[in-house]
Amino acid sequence: MWATISQAAGVFAVTNIDDIVILALFFGRAGSGHRTTARIVIGQYLGFAAILAISVLAASAPNYSHRS
Repeated sequence: MWATISQAAGVFAVTNIDDIVILALFFGRAGSGHRTTARIVIGQYLGFAAILAISVLAASAPNYSHRS
C-alpha cells in the first residue's frame, strides 16, 4: 500500500513540474493581457477539476474483472 501511495505522490509531483513549464510558456506568450491571463487561470482550474472528477469516478467504479 505504501509503495502505491509513494508512487502516486511521485507521479503527481512530476506532472506538476511539467504543468509549471507549460503554464510558464502560456503566460509568456500571453504578455500583459488581462483577459488572456484570466483565461489561462480558468482553463487550469477547469482542467484540473475535470481530471480530478474522472479520477474519482474511476477509483469508485466497481471492479468488474473476473477472477479465475
